[in-house]
Amino acid sequence: MDTSPIHTTETSSRNVVELPTPSGAAIIARIAEQEDRAGKLSQSLDMQRHRDLSSGNQRSPTSSDSAVGREIRELRRAQGRTQKELARMVGVTGAQLHRYETGTTRIAASRLIAIANALDIRPDVLIAAGSTRAVPAPPPPAFQAGSGDDIVELIQAFSTITDPRHRSALVAVARMMAAQYGRHDGSSQTD
Repeated sequence: MDTSPIHTTETSSRNVVELPTPSGAAIIARIAEQEDRAGKLSQSLDMQRHRDLSSGNQRSPTSSDSAVGREIRELRRAQGRTQKELARMVGVTGAQLHRYETGTTRIAASRLIAIANALDIRPDVLIAAGSTRAVPAPPPPAFQAGSGDDIVELIQAFSTITDPRHRSALVAVARMMAAQYGRHDGSSQTD
Protein backbone atom coordinates (compact mmCIF):
# COMPACT_ATOMS: atom_id res chain seq x y z
CA MET A 1 0.00 0.00 0.00
CA ASP A 2 1.28 3.46 -0.88
CA THR A 3 2.14 5.53 2.18
CA SER A 4 3.00 8.87 0.67
CA PRO A 5 2.64 11.84 2.98
CA ILE A 6 -0.63 13.70 3.39
CA HIS A 7 -0.67 17.13 1.74
CA THR A 8 -2.91 19.95 2.74
CA THR A 9 -3.72 22.64 0.27
CA GLU A 10 -5.77 25.72 0.72
CA THR A 11 -8.49 26.31 -1.80
CA SER A 12 -10.80 29.24 -1.33
CA SER A 13 -11.73 29.36 2.29
CA ARG A 14 -11.55 25.61 2.95
CA ASN A 15 -8.74 23.33 3.79
CA VAL A 16 -8.64 20.28 1.56
CA VAL A 17 -6.84 17.19 2.67
CA GLU A 18 -5.28 15.17 -0.07
CA LEU A 19 -4.94 11.52 0.89
CA PRO A 20 -2.32 9.34 -0.67
CA THR A 21 -3.70 7.40 -3.60
CA PRO A 22 -2.79 3.75 -3.46
CA SER A 23 -1.48 2.22 -6.58
CA GLY A 24 -3.69 -0.07 -8.69
CA ALA A 25 -1.74 -3.13 -7.52
CA ALA A 26 -2.30 -2.21 -3.86
CA ILE A 27 -6.05 -1.81 -4.43
CA ILE A 28 -6.27 -5.18 -6.17
CA ALA A 29 -4.29 -6.82 -3.35
CA ARG A 30 -6.66 -5.37 -0.71
CA ILE A 31 -9.73 -6.49 -2.67
CA ALA A 32 -8.30 -10.00 -2.99
CA GLU A 33 -7.52 -10.03 0.73
CA GLN A 34 -11.08 -8.94 1.60
CA GLU A 35 -12.58 -11.50 -0.79
CA ASP A 36 -10.45 -14.22 0.79
CA ARG A 37 -11.58 -13.21 4.29
CA ALA A 38 -15.24 -13.09 3.17
CA GLY A 39 -14.91 -16.53 1.57
CA LYS A 40 -13.43 -18.03 4.74
CA LEU A 41 -16.14 -16.43 6.87
CA SER A 42 -18.86 -17.71 4.54
CA GLN A 43 -17.38 -21.20 4.59
CA SER A 44 -17.17 -21.12 8.39
CA LEU A 45 -20.81 -20.03 8.66
CA ASP A 46 -21.91 -22.77 6.26
CA MET A 47 -20.06 -25.40 8.31
CA GLN A 48 -21.61 -24.10 11.56
CA ARG A 49 -25.09 -24.11 10.00
CA HIS A 50 -24.57 -27.69 8.79
CA ARG A 51 -23.39 -28.78 12.27
CA ASP A 52 -26.38 -27.11 13.93
CA LEU A 53 -28.85 -28.73 11.56
CA SER A 54 -27.37 -32.19 11.69
CA SER A 55 -26.77 -32.32 15.43
CA GLY A 56 -30.08 -30.68 16.30
CA ASN A 57 -32.17 -33.11 14.26
CA GLN A 58 -30.33 -36.17 15.53
CA ARG A 59 -30.81 -35.35 19.19
CA SER A 60 -34.29 -33.87 19.23
CA PRO A 61 -37.15 -36.15 20.30
CA THR A 62 -39.49 -37.32 17.56
CA SER A 63 -43.14 -38.31 17.45
CA SER A 64 -42.00 -41.92 17.88
CA ASP A 65 -40.30 -40.96 21.16
CA SER A 66 -43.58 -39.45 22.34
CA ALA A 67 -45.53 -42.56 21.33
CA VAL A 68 -43.10 -44.83 23.21
CA GLY A 69 -43.37 -42.56 26.26
CA ARG A 70 -47.17 -42.69 26.18
CA GLU A 71 -47.00 -46.49 25.97
CA ILE A 72 -44.70 -46.62 29.00
CA ARG A 73 -47.09 -44.39 30.94
CA GLU A 74 -50.15 -46.48 30.00
CA LEU A 75 -48.46 -49.74 30.95
CA ARG A 76 -47.12 -48.30 34.21
CA ARG A 77 -50.55 -47.00 35.17
CA ALA A 78 -52.22 -50.28 34.19
CA GLN A 79 -49.89 -52.03 36.63
CA GLY A 80 -50.70 -49.51 39.35
CA ARG A 81 -47.12 -48.25 39.69
CA THR A 82 -45.98 -44.71 40.33
CA GLN A 83 -43.32 -42.95 38.30
CA LYS A 84 -40.99 -43.05 41.29
CA GLU A 85 -41.41 -46.82 41.70
CA LEU A 86 -40.67 -47.52 38.04
CA ALA A 87 -37.82 -45.00 38.01
CA ARG A 88 -36.21 -46.72 41.01
CA MET A 89 -36.53 -50.12 39.30
CA VAL A 90 -34.92 -48.76 36.12
CA GLY A 91 -32.21 -46.73 37.86
CA VAL A 92 -33.22 -43.20 36.86
CA THR A 93 -34.76 -40.28 38.71
CA GLY A 94 -38.50 -39.72 38.79
CA ALA A 95 -37.97 -36.54 36.78
CA GLN A 96 -36.06 -38.44 34.10
CA LEU A 97 -38.82 -41.07 33.82
CA HIS A 98 -41.33 -38.23 33.50
CA ARG A 99 -39.29 -36.83 30.58
CA TYR A 100 -39.32 -40.28 28.96
CA GLU A 101 -43.08 -40.60 29.39
CA THR A 102 -43.79 -37.16 27.97
CA GLY A 103 -41.44 -37.72 25.03
CA THR A 104 -39.23 -34.74 25.80
CA THR A 105 -36.15 -36.96 26.16
CA ARG A 106 -35.14 -39.80 23.87
CA ILE A 107 -34.65 -43.23 25.41
CA ALA A 108 -31.42 -45.15 24.80
CA ALA A 109 -31.84 -48.79 23.76
CA SER A 110 -30.34 -50.10 27.01
CA ARG A 111 -32.74 -47.94 29.03
CA LEU A 112 -35.69 -49.04 26.89
CA ILE A 113 -34.83 -52.68 27.63
CA ALA A 114 -34.55 -51.90 31.36
CA ILE A 115 -37.97 -50.22 31.30
CA ALA A 116 -39.50 -53.15 29.42
CA ASN A 117 -38.01 -55.60 31.94
CA ALA A 118 -39.33 -53.55 34.85
CA LEU A 119 -42.79 -53.53 33.24
CA ASP A 120 -42.50 -57.28 32.60
CA ILE A 121 -43.02 -56.91 28.85
CA ARG A 122 -40.91 -57.53 25.77
CA PRO A 123 -39.00 -54.48 24.45
CA ASP A 124 -40.60 -54.90 21.02
CA VAL A 125 -43.94 -53.93 22.57
CA LEU A 126 -42.53 -50.48 23.33
CA ILE A 127 -40.77 -50.26 19.99
CA ALA A 128 -44.00 -51.17 18.17
CA ALA A 129 -45.74 -48.28 19.93
CA GLY A 130 -43.26 -45.89 18.32
CA SER A 131 -43.49 -47.44 14.88
CA THR A 132 -45.17 -45.36 12.20
CA ARG A 133 -46.28 -48.47 10.35
CA ALA A 134 -49.17 -50.63 11.44
CA VAL A 135 -47.91 -53.83 12.98
CA PRO A 136 -49.83 -56.83 11.65
CA ALA A 137 -51.47 -58.99 14.27
CA PRO A 138 -49.94 -62.44 14.63
CA PRO A 139 -52.08 -65.30 13.33
CA PRO A 140 -54.24 -66.90 16.00
CA PRO A 141 -52.63 -70.00 17.52
CA ALA A 142 -54.16 -73.37 16.80
CA PHE A 143 -55.64 -75.10 19.85
CA GLN A 144 -56.68 -78.65 20.21
CA ALA A 145 -60.26 -79.57 20.91
CA GLY A 146 -61.10 -79.66 24.58
CA SER A 147 -58.57 -77.02 25.63
CA GLY A 148 -61.30 -74.79 26.99
CA ASP A 149 -63.77 -72.76 25.03
CA ASP A 150 -63.11 -69.66 27.13
CA ILE A 151 -59.37 -69.73 26.34
CA VAL A 152 -60.03 -70.15 22.62
CA GLU A 153 -62.57 -67.34 22.66
CA LEU A 154 -60.17 -65.08 24.57
CA ILE A 155 -57.31 -65.76 22.17
CA GLN A 156 -59.49 -65.25 19.10
CA ALA A 157 -60.75 -61.94 20.47
CA PHE A 158 -57.22 -60.87 21.40
CA SER A 159 -55.89 -61.70 17.93
CA THR A 160 -58.38 -59.32 16.32
CA ILE A 161 -56.97 -56.35 18.26
CA THR A 162 -54.49 -54.59 15.97
CA ASP A 163 -53.48 -51.64 18.17
CA PRO A 164 -50.27 -52.66 20.01
CA ARG A 165 -51.14 -50.35 22.92
CA HIS A 166 -54.46 -52.06 23.50
CA ARG A 167 -52.86 -55.49 23.24
CA SER A 168 -50.18 -54.49 25.75
CA ALA A 169 -52.76 -53.06 28.13
CA LEU A 170 -54.75 -56.30 28.04
CA VAL A 171 -51.63 -58.37 28.69
CA ALA A 172 -50.77 -56.10 31.63
CA VAL A 173 -54.27 -56.49 33.06
CA ALA A 174 -54.10 -60.28 32.66
CA ARG A 175 -50.72 -60.37 34.44
CA MET A 176 -52.01 -58.24 37.29
CA MET A 177 -55.05 -60.47 37.69
CA ALA A 178 -52.91 -63.61 37.56
CA ALA A 179 -50.55 -62.19 40.19
CA GLN A 180 -53.48 -61.16 42.36
CA TYR A 181 -54.94 -64.66 42.30
CA GLY A 182 -51.58 -66.43 42.63
CA ARG A 183 -51.54 -67.76 39.08
CA HIS A 184 -48.70 -65.68 37.67
CA ASP A 185 -46.67 -68.79 36.91
CA GLY A 186 -49.09 -69.68 34.11
CA SER A 187 -50.49 -72.83 35.72
CA SER A 188 -54.17 -73.40 35.32
CA GLN A 189 -56.26 -73.93 38.42
CA THR A 190 -59.88 -75.00 38.38
CA ASP A 191 -62.47 -73.35 40.60
